[in-house]
Amino acid sequence: MSNQTDIAQGLTALTAQVAKIGEESKATLQKVADLEAAINNAPVTPELQAAFDALKAQVILVDDLIPDAPAPTA
Repeated sequence: MSNQTDIAQGLTALTAQVAKIGEESKATLQKVADLEAAINNAPVTPELQAAFDALKAQVILVDDLIPDAPAPTA
């Protein structure tokens, strides 16, 4: 039974790690949204726009690696 106990502990640790990744991802997405709002409300240099566009492309790439959760059913 210790093998199943070890597996259960490993699953619990992975669940916590995935929850942490989710919270970090939410925070990162909010920062990107805040930056986008700031950029949309002020004139920007081409360099700033390019840097933001590269960041947004990277966020989309990472987001696409993780399947979206299914929509809740009523």
